[in-house]
Amino acid sequence: MALFDSDIKNNKPTRKKGYRQGYYRPANPDKYIGDLNKIIYRSSYEYRFCRYCDDSPSILKWSSEPYGIKYTSPLDGKDHKYYIDFYMRMKDADDNDKEWDFLVEVKPKESLKKPIYEGAHTVGKLKNFNYAAKAWLVNSAKFNAAKRHAESVGYRFVIVTEDFLFKYEKRK
Repeated sequence: MALFDSDIKNNKPTRKKGYRQGYYRPANPDKYIGDLNKIIYRSSYEYRFCRYCDDSPSILKWSSEPYGIKYTSPLDGKDHKYYIDFYMRMKDADDNDKEWDFLVEVKPKESLKKPIYEGAHTVGKLKNFNYAAKAWLVNSAKFNAAKRHAESVGYRFVIVTEDFLFKYEKRK
């Protein structure tokens, strides 16, 4: 696994999925690790996180989709690769000589809740529940693998939601 050398960067942003996607252009390119022409965001939340990393003086270095982490899918029992959304190195708020490394996943908090089956009364509701349940199972496996990996290399794994992203924008 090569740090900051991700083959997912070959998957260009698209408009097909209904999410805001594109290439981010940093105001502080010296903080970014990797190819400045391949800073990809795959949602409006990821775009906001790019801005946070770029603008925040406490963020020393950062990268988008730095590398893949192997995980086993609970749906098919096979190994897959999960591309973590971001890496960032941050200086400690209380001790400027101390730095922390993070692997960061950016997700809407609604997608982190375990879906609850409330008795589907239509085929559409049943399909929606099945989709949400599968996504939750796969994401749980990805996040557990990311947390184990982060701990093994001395990093911290965090999930950033709109609670942080919108609070940060209000402060600006």
